[in-house]
Amino acid sequence: MQLHSNSSSRPEVRQNQWESIYHQFYSAMNHRSSSHLALLVLLAANGVYLGNAQVPFPGKCPDVKVMDSFDAEAYMGIWYEYSKYPFAFEIGKKCIYANYSIIDNSTISVVNAAINRFTGLPTNVTGKAKVIAPAQLAVAFYPSQQLTKANYQVLGTDYESYAVVYSCTSVTPLANFKIVWILTRERQPSAKTIEDAKNILEDNNITQAFLIDTIQTKCPQLGGNGTEFANEDDLDLDDFVTTAVPNAIEKA
Repeated sequence: MQLHSNSSSRPEVRQNQWESIYHQFYSAMNHRSSSHLALLVLLAANGVYLGNAQVPFPGKCPDVKVMDSFDAEAYMGIWYEYSKYPFAFEIGKKCIYANYSIIDNSTISVVNAAINRFTGLPTNVTGKAKVIAPAQLAVAFYPSQQLTKANYQVLGTDYESYAVVYSCTSVTPLANFKIVWILTRERQPSAKTIEDAKNILEDNNITQAFLIDTIQTKCPQLGGNGTEFANEDDLDLDDFVTTAVPNAIEKA
């Protein structure tokens, strides 16, 4: 089976992706009034403070179709991040994955882990989640966060190969922040798996223009419990640090 190509492993390709994203965003906003555009730019600049979602959109959060039924137990385990909207807390990270496990009847453990592209070292953060409604979870990583409002909506999953996760926060009646994740059970999923996931985005009229592929190459194997990397001695810096950064410094 042919694997879907993850072109984001090349620094120049990722740069082109970012340029394309910002071009499409500002082009899409041309039909809006200047006051609306100014508000969206201001919200984008303050995205880290206002919430997790990083891509601003006009208007309130739209209605989306979440799954009618959700098997939390089948959803548990390791999910690799295939792609997502730009997300501040994942800047400079690769080999990103999440590991979900049931704590009790109402609580789920969430471990998000990655490799720091600058140091080559693993990082992780642990949180908790509660199922608020079918396919709607409240996820928190800090003690001050309340597990009362769904901020993790599963739009679709077959539990075995892909999951499409969505979050939207209305910050004013004129603007909202969105983030989208495509998660897969394999680091290098098949083209059919990604097609199925993207069909769910199309069914919900969610743009794919802002999706950035996550680097899932040169990743060490996970340990037996899936919460740590098996051999940290094998970790190395990727081309971003060993080639792109030195070249940029030399040209500066």
